[in-house]
Amino acid sequence: MAAGRGQFFLSLMQGLQQVRPGGCADPGKKPDLTHPAGARVKTSLTPLHLSGRAVMCENPKPSLLPRPRPPLLPLPPPSLPPPSTSLCAYTPSVPYSHENYIDRLPPEIVLKILSYLDADSLFCISFVNRQLHKLANDNAIWYELYVNEIANKKWRPRLAILSDDTSSVQDVPPGFWKRLIFRELGCPKDTIWRKELGHINPYTGMPAQVKQILGGQRVNWEITLSLRGGQELVFKQDHTFFSDSSVTVCWNSGLWPRVRQVSTLQLHGVIRPFKGAATNKPQWRSLISKTVVSRQEKWKFLATDKLVKLLHFDEGITVGVWRGTWIIAFVMANLHFHKLVERSLLGSPSCPYRPSEVSPLYHGVSDPDCGLRGYTVFIVLHNSVRRIMRRRYFPVLGLTDNIGKGFVHFRPKYEHTPVLGRISFPWTAEGLQGEIKNCCMMTLTMLDEDQRPFWCVSSTVILLLSNSNHEQFVLPYSDVEGRVRMNFVWMPDMQQYFLIGLQIRVSVEKLNKHFGKEFFSPLGH
Repeated sequence: MAAGRGQFFLSLMQGLQQVRPGGCADPGKKPDLTHPAGARVKTSLTPLHLSGRAVMCENPKPSLLPRPRPPLLPLPPPSLPPPSTSLCAYTPSVPYSHENYIDRLPPEIVLKILSYLDADSLFCISFVNRQLHKLANDNAIWYELYVNEIANKKWRPRLAILSDDTSSVQDVPPGFWKRLIFRELGCPKDTIWRKELGHINPYTGMPAQVKQILGGQRVNWEITLSLRGGQELVFKQDHTFFSDSSVTVCWNSGLWPRVRQVSTLQLHGVIRPFKGAATNKPQWRSLISKTVVSRQEKWKFLATDKLVKLLHFDEGITVGVWRGTWIIAFVMANLHFHKLVERSLLGSPSCPYRPSEVSPLYHGVSDPDCGLRGYTVFIVLHNSVRRIMRRRYFPVLGLTDNIGKGFVHFRPKYEHTPVLGRISFPWTAEGLQGEIKNCCMMTLTMLDEDQRPFWCVSSTVILLLSNSNHEQFVLPYSDVEGRVRMNFVWMPDMQQYFLIGLQIRVSVEKLNKHFGKEFFSPLGH
């Protein structure tokens, strides 16, 4: 059977070579005296089955010679995509049409389509052509956007201009509602939230509605890591924790580089887009702080556990790196409430907000005790998930007989204050969780005699052993403006820490600048 099939296909190929499609042998060709079958062919009307149809070939004169072999005809080129083009990406060419199908739509249909856009997209589409410019500036669309955006800000007072009667919407000049919504919502309007900042919490001395104002202004925080090769990586916040006088922001997701590859770390306040708006558009950014990470003398090692190490930088920035690889695991920032709203909104992408200078409180006053009495100290220990301890001291007096090395000594009245739970620093990164013991965040607010913020601190601190009996501990902090030392004692029976002492030292230079008078020389007496 296999031999029969082979003979059939051989005869078919020979017939295709000898017979033209739809014709017969060419008499002008030199005859081939050989025949594959070894026999002469009779001249007659012979049907040839080719491609499922019979073709009759007529020879006018009988001849015993075999038919001449016709020349091979070239096959038509296959209709396949170019070799460099993949089959999935190949599409047949479509003739280009200059017809504008949007012009054929009724204006009502186009307005209905445009009503689903947000303010940013509606503003951009108005520059396509004259027709879309006219339709995208329709007062009815912008009026609906204005009503929806004002309704989402529930902490703001509802304006009297909004009413249920929309008959007068088109009576205003063209573009009225468009200009109004960009003036009201396109940039932070400080006339409203500045009034809210005037409500001060008497216990903490800080604005009482900082969290509500930041939420109403849609403020988030982002960090930008500038690598040494010039690349920039932007990370959005993953978690926030609002304490009494500060907010802790955490970034713990994404692909992080090694800490040695980072040149600078920038912290920005970012205004989130409106609800339903596209998130890939440029957003307002206000620089809060910029930390030079490449200078290793700025690194301050705090503590470690089995997985991560804690590094502390300026401006309350704490970085956790994986042990052994030095790849960043997470970043935390402890931001003090003092001027936080202004720093998050009123700065530029490259320059931070600078508050206006306040006139000295006691400029020209000859009383030597002015500026050294009636202070208030509010201190909070916390981490990224809970508050550990808080305490308010009033009044706090400055001691003029303990001036040394350019610092004035402040000592509040001693009262034992219990600590709620363990002093720890929990963290989360890449699905893993951990807790670093004897480490937390400290937020200190020092108010002057006029209850104005005098010294504000928000930083990560470490609890150190003070003596050899493992019962007394000290929690220190220092910078160029002052020093803090908190003394703790561990009660084994109660399994609890107690704060038994607090010492604060403020630089003489800071006192002289704040009060506008020369208290003492920075070098001592």
